[in-house]
Amino acid sequence: MTPVVRAAASVAAAGIMSAVYQQLSDASDRRRFPPPGRMVDIGGRRLHLVEMSEGSPTVVIVPAVADNVLQWLRVAEGAAETRVCVYDRAGIGWSDPPPPRRRTPEIMAADLHALLSAADIPPPYVLVGHSMGGIVARRFYAQHPGMVAGMLLVDSSHEQQQRYFAAADWRKGPILLVRVAAQRQARILGARRLAASLGLARGLDAVIAREAQPQCAMAYRAVMLSSRQRRVSVRELLMMTHTWGQPPRLDSIPLTVLTALRRLDESLLPAWVQMQEELAALSSDSVHVTVRESGHYLHLDDPDLVIKAIRDLVRRCR
Repeated sequence: MTPVVRAAASVAAAGIMSAVYQQLSDASDRRRFPPPGRMVDIGGRRLHLVEMSEGSPTVVIVPAVADNVLQWLRVAEGAAETRVCVYDRAGIGWSDPPPPRRRTPEIMAADLHALLSAADIPPPYVLVGHSMGGIVARRFYAQHPGMVAGMLLVDSSHEQQQRYFAAADWRKGPILLVRVAAQRQARILGARRLAASLGLARGLDAVIAREAQPQCAMAYRAVMLSSRQRRVSVRELLMMTHTWGQPPRLDSIPLTVLTALRRLDESLLPAWVQMQEELAALSSDSVHVTVRESGHYLHLDDPDLVIKAIRDLVRRCR
């Protein structure tokens, strides 16, 4: 056997061992970390839903690309002056995988409607959409306007976001998202999981410490290292390389737009501000708040601000 063949065989064997280790670890994690909420059947698939408190209108939090319920628990608990719900989209966190067909904001909005109906959570709803979740929230309103009492957009994506970014810098439009998706797809999860178990994944540990409450840290790590999570995060990133028409009008429902001005890439800030101003103009009853000290993950940088915005919006809706 030549050295090249031996090296290729070694790489193949390591890949197989990594895949088997990853598959066994995924199954173990599902047993070790049961869902913190309830699993709701929406017609052959189950979505994971966490609920807090009681009251009307019901606040429904729609997370960003690949984000799960654990990232939003602190805000949900703080805003629970009324009923608050946060869920995992298909394939995220504890939810079952989505069908193999192409994902779109319309399909995600339809899933959300099916979830709320199957969970017996009646309208009216106050939708809280973060980043891509803002597009899903607006699609939900377009499909079911009579069910939505108000909307909070937390540094929301814009339906024409990639066109705006590409105009500002062609390297920062769809090409950037494709690159990020390719990087995630190329991760060897078994090796990454092993490094995490040996305490060698300091970057991952830092993300977990920032995004999850201490009592949820191990469950959050399991979610981050799951094959299902990686597959769906890549699909959602690729979905966001598209444009989706113009943002639908929100008529006169109470609307609050929170815009973070601390960007990783300052060259995109003017385009981002323009998009946020367009979103704030979607309703005739809107409030636009800009935040200089926080970044895109406002609910992590300043959870009290997001909690207050939810409470204020619920009072406006009432």
